[in-house]
Amino acid sequence: MAAGMTSSESFSPPSSPPSSQSPTGRLRVGVYDLYWSTLGGGEQVDGSIAQVLAGDHDVTLLGPQVPDVGATMRRLGVDLSACGYARVVDDGEASAASADFDVFVNGTYLSKAINRAPVGYYYVHFPGEVPTRADHLRSRMGVVGVKALSLAPRLPQRLTEVQAAFDRRVARVEFVPSYTRYLANSQFTASWVERLWGRPSDVLYPPVRPSVQPGEKAPLILVLGRFFDPSFGHSKKQHELLATFSELHRSGRLPGWRMAIVGGCDASNRDYALAVKRAARGLPVEVHVNAPGTVVEQLLGEATLYWHGAGLGEDAERHPERFEHFGISVVEAMAAGAVPLVFGAAGPAEIVQDGTNGVHWSTLFELAQQTERLVADPARTAELSGAAVARAADFSATAFAARLNQFVSNDLS
Repeated sequence: MAAGMTSSESFSPPSSPPSSQSPTGRLRVGVYDLYWSTLGGGEQVDGSIAQVLAGDHDVTLLGPQVPDVGATMRRLGVDLSACGYARVVDDGEASAASADFDVFVNGTYLSKAINRAPVGYYYVHFPGEVPTRADHLRSRMGVVGVKALSLAPRLPQRLTEVQAAFDRRVARVEFVPSYTRYLANSQFTASWVERLWGRPSDVLYPPVRPSVQPGEKAPLILVLGRFFDPSFGHSKKQHELLATFSELHRSGRLPGWRMAIVGGCDASNRDYALAVKRAARGLPVEVHVNAPGTVVEQLLGEATLYWHGAGLGEDAERHPERFEHFGISVVEAMAAGAVPLVFGAAGPAEIVQDGTNGVHWSTLFELAQQTERLVADPARTAELSGAAVARAADFSATAFAARLNQFVSNDLS
């Protein structure tokens, strides 16, 4: 394995992890993430796991590129400076590398890396799409094809390629029993880990590090989340939420209120974001695409209400991957004192306790009704706002660290 940080903000621990426990009694821990450089929600969780465990153990980050310590701290609030680094480029290399550690943590989305460490954790962001009958059939055909061709003592190049094609069709499950414990980002995800992989999971909610304290509130509804075209599956439903606000505004039911829709966007979803911007013309609506953090923080501080619509119109049995599996932005809004009105399913339904620190809704008509009630009752809105701030603390980095350390303590005792 390659070793040692090469950036100006380099990591300090040793270059290559030994295969046995350190003489100091500190365990060798490997944390595997193929996407460190994207600095997304998965990297926030994986980096937080590394940061927590680095307090008592020697942690090595595994991935294809050296993580940027400074960027990770600035963007995610995660400190990786006490960790080492070793290069692995795929699940195969990660599986081999895991044997060099006492504890192996796999946080890569949809990874099939096999754990070879004495203790292995798989942090599941979501276990993937529900396989169709066609998927099952392709996998069975792949197994038959691989077995048939493996009977030949020597295959010509052309048939070797055919065998590889059959092998790619096989739904790999060899990794499943190799892990000591599965950790899921929500009860919703945990239920699907058991259904799709046949393994129970412990819930370890992602750590949320809100940067905004409740400020002076304005008559503002905030929608915060990446722009995803619905044709790609997972969508935050900004277009539908905008249409609901438009109806409330044009009918005079939200006098003086405005909306802000904020989210990141890549090239493949640009047309969807532009469609939302066009639909907002003539309305008291701001649409911010790839806004700087200062704008996001200002709007979080001002927002009185927060709308979240992921999962609206989707079938949770056929397409659970289209729902919000946790909902970091929901917690961020709550910490800033915005009352959350969330589609009552999956992760947000676990975060928000209906009627206690926010509101669940199941149709856009119900969302409009609940919004009107809160606007007409400032005292009730203030009560829910205070409860939302308190609830957000349940998903803090401190709570995350305590629960993770408890798992490790139990598994190593």
